[in-house]
Parts: sequence; structure tokens; C-alpha cells
Amino acid sequence: MPAQHTEQVRGHTAAPAPCSLPKPRTLSARTARAGWLLRLAVFAALSAIALLFIMVVLFALPLFTGTAEGSSGVFSWQWLPASGQFGILPMLCATLLLAFSAMLLAMPLAFGICAHFYLGQKGSQPSLFTRLLRATVNGMTAIPTVVYGFTALFLLTPLVRAGLGGTGLCWLSAMLVLALLALPTMVLVMEASLRPRMHALRPTAPALGFSPVQILLFLGLPAAREGILSAAVLGFGRAAGDTLLPLMLSGNAPQLAFDFSASLRTLSAHMALVTANEAGSTAYNSLFAAGALLLLVNAGISLMARALSQRASANPLHAQPKSNALPHDILCCMGHWGSTCLCRLTCLLSWLAPLVVLGALGALLIFLCLNSVDALNWGLLFGSTPPLQALLGLRPVWDGIWPACLGTGCLVLCSMALAMLPGIGCGIYLAEYATAGQRRWIGCAAEMLAGTPSIVMGLFGFLVILFLRRTLLPEANTCLLLAAACLALLVLPVLIIATREALEACPHSLRMASAALGFSRQQALRHVLLPAASRGIASGMVLAIGRAAEDTAVIMLTGVVANAGLPAGLLAKFEALPFFIYYTAAEYQTDMELARGFGAALLLLAVALVLLLLASFMRRRYSIRR
Repeated sequence: MPAQHTEQVRGHTAAPAPCSLPKPRTLSARTARAGWLLRLAVFAALSAIALLFIMVVLFALPLFTGTAEGSSGVFSWQWLPASGQFGILPMLCATLLLAFSAMLLAMPLAFGICAHFYLGQKGSQPSLFTRLLRATVNGMTAIPTVVYGFTALFLLTPLVRAGLGGTGLCWLSAMLVLALLALPTMVLVMEASLRPRMHALRPTAPALGFSPVQILLFLGLPAAREGILSAAVLGFGRAAGDTLLPLMLSGNAPQLAFDFSASLRTLSAHMALVTANEAGSTAYNSLFAAGALLLLVNAGISLMARALSQRASANPLHAQPKSNALPHDILCCMGHWGSTCLCRLTCLLSWLAPLVVLGALGALLIFLCLNSVDALNWGLLFGSTPPLQALLGLRPVWDGIWPACLGTGCLVLCSMALAMLPGIGCGIYLAEYATAGQRRWIGCAAEMLAGTPSIVMGLFGFLVILFLRRTLLPEANTCLLLAAACLALLVLPVLIIATREALEACPHSLRMASAALGFSRQQALRHVLLPAASRGIASGMVLAIGRAAEDTAVIMLTGVVANAGLPAGLLAKFEALPFFIYYTAAEYQTDMELARGFGAALLLLAVALVLLLLASFMRRRYSIRR
């Protein structure tokens, strides 16, 4: 009996178990090709980034070296085309001034919101108001810039005009909305730096007699100083690189502004306004000079933010200020009255800043919804055309936004088709194959591309057309394909970073189990890691779709027009929903057209928020599954 049982066990052990996994250590031709595809994706991504910088610098280099005609006039203080003066230095000063003032306004608001996250808690759980505030800040990251500009144009500028006089299109109007635009970026970066420090200090600091506000002021802030500086730098870069808000709200006068009621023109707005008289003219060349300056400014900001982020991550959580004074000594030097006043001001700011931000955002959204009510019907999409005939393409739509919606959809599909392979492939390579040096340099390039203003991406597409006209294709023109390629370059960092973070977040046990089963690196990546990181990668794709759908500055220089009808092909002009909103704000003639613009803005906002919620849901499900 035991012998028979032994033979049964041996027979059971010898029987091959059914398994759907690939045979270990078997490198198929498909797996080998996958390695080449990853390297090709990295090469395509880096080539696109390098081509962007090379094209902009090459077209602007004759102006910087003084070899181009009229180059001395470009770097002067007067912009008077009728008198032959084309100086862009007032635009450079306006860019720095507007971005710096918006950053200064947003910084205390961002700190107040972060302080509320830690001070506005009931015990260990955040209050309902705190959870609402956090969700609002996350939602603000998805609000399209053109929606901010369109709503503020009809709500904020009349208030500024009543208070300061003039047209209301001035430095103050643009600064207020730019501060609101840069605020969520600053809050998220600042909180990401403060969160681990405050968590590490929570067990010990109260035992030493520190109150929560004293822990934040005298322990948390000094330890997170690099992260706070990084938040300020990124907020400055976000404001300096924006195009739509200065274009719609600042008045666009090429002059030096000395008070908040004065009009000014930034470099990005100047690039959108200069339509070129003829190739080679000084006004035309100023477009390249402005693009190069803006690219250099934002590249410097990206490098500075990266250096600060690396210093913040290298610092220990309990790091003290560089000075030798301990927090207790600082409190003693300030005195009881001084430290009490500072703590009370912080507590006041932790409630005042959220109320101000929520009030401003709520006023914009309520105003948008109230003015969109009359336009929310089938006429908004199809106008007087029967919906079925419009959907089937039997009759054109001239008084609805259906062509703009369809053009936006085609634009997003083409851009994602162009960006998915290099973006996801480069992210996989960074997470699984790159050396430390490659990870550092490729990551730096991706972050610099992420900080590049979208108007510079549009300028890059415009320069590509100029190059083709002068060399291979004299009849080349801006089109849907060109706009999609530039948008693909714009969303490329989103895909790279999301893919890399999703793979790096996979548990190390998956890699160890794959190695124990005899899988090669390619097999483990294909059959284990990518399925585990699929939700995180898909979340990045959803965010990239939202980024491509709401951008306006890129398509302004690459082929979008106001009345193109349904997309006729990849090489044709097209309509897009963000540009329709911008064009309506500038050119509307009747109240019905204005109501249609509000309806289009509400529709674009709804699409952006739905995509953000979808990405957040997928990311949460991915975190739970891990």
C-alpha cells in the first residue's frame, strides 16, 4: 500500500501542470523585437525634444548674433511697427513682471491652504471642509485655461474697470487669474514636500510642548524649504509660460507697465499676436526671438526646480535649518508676544486663504453656469441643422459647435496615436533598463519638455512648415496633422512620467517572483509588470487626453481656423472647441453667439473634469490593487 501510494505521488508529480505563462528563459523573436522597439521609442522621444530646441535656436540665432537684418532693432525698448521699431524688451519685462506678481499673490494663498490641511483636522481625520478643499485643488488642475480667461473676461474685467477705470484689460486682471491658475501647482508641490516632514514630526514634537501651528512654522517649514522654493519656482514658470490669460486679459499694449491699471503684453501673447507681414521682416523675426527667450527662461526654471527637488529629496525628514538656532531658541528670541502673533496670523491665513480661493473659483463657475443655461440644448451642437443629418454629414453645421467638437476629437486621437509609442516606451525604458546616468539625463529632458510653454510648441510646428517650404515642399501649410504632432510633443512628458512612476511603484516582490520562476527581464516586463502597472499607465493616458483636448496656444499657430466645417483630412484646416471659445470672446456679434461661447466653455470644462475623475478613479483602483 505505501509503495502504491508512492507511485501515485510520483505520477502526480511527474504530470505537467497546465500553465498559461511563457516558457522560462525562452527569448522569442517577438521579445527581442520589443527591446528594439523600446530603444526606438527612446530615440524618437529624445529626437523630438532635441529638434524642438534646435529649430527654435537656429531660427533665432541670427538675431542674437546680429547677422539678421534689423536684429539690433529687435532688442530695443520700442514696438512701433509704423515707425520701423520692433523692440521686444518691453514684452520680456512684462512677462517677468506679470509672472512674479502672480507668484507673489499665489504664494501666501498656497501656504494658507497647505496650513489648513494640517491645522483644520478633527483629531486624526480631516474635516469635511478640508476634504472638500483638497478635492477642489485637485479639480483646479483640470480646468482649461481658456475657460478661466473666457469667464474672467466678462466677470472680472467689468469689476476692475469700475474700480480702476480704463477698459479693465490690464496688469491686475491678468495677475489675479494667473495666480488662480498657478495656485494648484504650488499647493501640490508644497504639500508633497511638507507631508513627510509633518508625518515624521507628529509622534515627537507634541511631546516636547509644541502646538500644531508651532510644529508647522518652526519645524515643518524649515525642513521643507527646498520644496517650498520649488513650488514658488514652478508657480512662476506656470505663469510665465501661459498664453491665453495674458492674451485675453492684459490689454496687450507693448509698453512698460508702472501700475496695476496699465496694459501690458507678454512674450507668449506677442507670439500669438504677430501674424507676420512677410518672411524675413523684422516683425516676423521678433516671433523667433520671443520664442527663444521664452524657451530659455522656462528651461532655466525647469533646471532650477529639478535641482531644488533633488535637494529636498536628499534631505532627511528631520533636517533642521542651516542656522544653529534650535526652534526653542527661535521662539525665545521672538518672545512670547511675537511667536503668538505669528501663530495667530498663520491660523487666520489657514482659513482666509481657502475661503478666498473657493469664493473666487465659485464665482467664476456660477457665472459660467448661469450664462450657459440658455444655450444648453441641441442647438448648441447643431444649430438649425437637424441632428441626424449633421451626425451623418449630410448637411453642414454653421451655427453650432459640432464641427469644433469633432475637430477636437480628431485632433486628440491623432496626437495620442503619435505620442503613445514614444511616451510609454520611453517610460518603460527609464523604469526598467536605463542606467543611473541615462535616467538622470532623459528624466531631465522630459522635465524640461514638460515646462516648455505650449505656445513654443506651436512655434516649433510653424518653424517646421517654414523649413519645409524652403527645402522640400514649397506648398507646405499648417494642418490637422501638424497640430496633432505638436500636441503629441506637448503630452509626451505626461506619458513618460506616468509610465515610469507606475512601473516603479510595482512591488519588488513581483520582480523577485519573476526571477525565481526563471523569467527573463523582457518576459517579466511583458507578462508581469506591465499588467500590474496597466491602470497607472492608463491613468496617465487619460490625463494626456485631457491635456491635448483643452490646449489652445499650440493649435493657434498650427492650422486651427474659425469656420472650417467638419475635418476634411489630415492635411486640411480644422476647428477645435478651445479655439472656438477664444474666437467667440474676441469676435462675437450677438448675445446668442456669446451664449454659445459660454455653453462651449461649460462643455469643455465638463469634459476636462470627467477625464480627471476617470484618471483619479483608475489611479485609486490601481493603488488598492497594489
